[in-house]
Amino acid sequence: MITRRHIRIKVLHHLYAHALDNEIGAATLLKNLQKSIEEVHVLFAWDINAFLRLHKIASEKLEFMKKRKVVEQDQVERLEKFVNIPFFEMCALNGALSTLMEASNVDWSEYSQHFNKLWEQLYTSERFDQFIQDGNSQPSQKRFLKEVYQEYVAENEFLHDIYEDIHAQWSDDLDAAQMMSAKVISSWSEERSELIIPQLFKDEEDAAFGPFLMRKYFEFSEDSVERIKEKSKNWESDRIARTDVLLMKLCIAEWRGMDEIPVKVSLNEYLDLAKQYSTPKSSSFINGILDKIVTNLREEGVLQKVGRGMID
Repeated sequence: MITRRHIRIKVLHHLYAHALDNEIGAATLLKNLQKSIEEVHVLFAWDINAFLRLHKIASEKLEFMKKRKVVEQDQVERLEKFVNIPFFEMCALNGALSTLMEASNVDWSEYSQHFNKLWEQLYTSERFDQFIQDGNSQPSQKRFLKEVYQEYVAENEFLHDIYEDIHAQWSDDLDAAQMMSAKVISSWSEERSELIIPQLFKDEEDAAFGPFLMRKYFEFSEDSVERIKEKSKNWESDRIARTDVLLMKLCIAEWRGMDEIPVKVSLNEYLDLAKQYSTPKSSSFINGILDKIVTNLREEGVLQKVGRGMID
């Protein structure tokens, strides 16, 4: 599932696009936001399928070996130990995972040569030899699969380049998608009859968070701009990074529009995003301006926090 920070990043990206082209309507912005969030699940489908493709290659090689006139029994047994790991059958039988991969139009056929090389690297590795020597216990198989996923898929720069070619924004989504893939592997246990296929959102509140934040951004936009101008009189407006203004407006929108989120939580989130997406000095600049603005908001009594949001 994706975090609220990731949703904030998505909202920031789309508002930045709107700042460059303000003819983009609110309805289009919300539609584009939802589509880009759903792309995280699409990337997850491609990512877990890349891992499962190693099993597909191994299965094909096993069938080929069995059909040969002279069967190399040691090689057959070596392949069978990998192919017969129960995790792979559970993936094949999981309707939710199959539906997601089909809906995501996952197709690695163009990169067959690369996956064949990956399989050969794995098959001839010392770690595979160790796996063959280990017992057939579920914990040892699971540990092996985690290591294979990490080394041959999660850290595979070639796959990362492919993801970015398919969809430029996937570079921002990769961590979230890989966490989902890792969760599928981690969910395999002897006690569980089915794998856990991660949902996109933790709950309905998180699902509504992005669109709600964007709406609040526009609701308080004009007032937020005036407050930022008032507190940055010593700065020429054209010297303030566009991203800094967007981050400050988002933080103010979250303060005023989301009663259950503490002031400091929102502030810290946007300061962190400033370090990641704006200039080296942006975080301290934004902190100084927002500190003055939140003081005024409190004095005016417009911060109506409730529940956990009351925590300073």
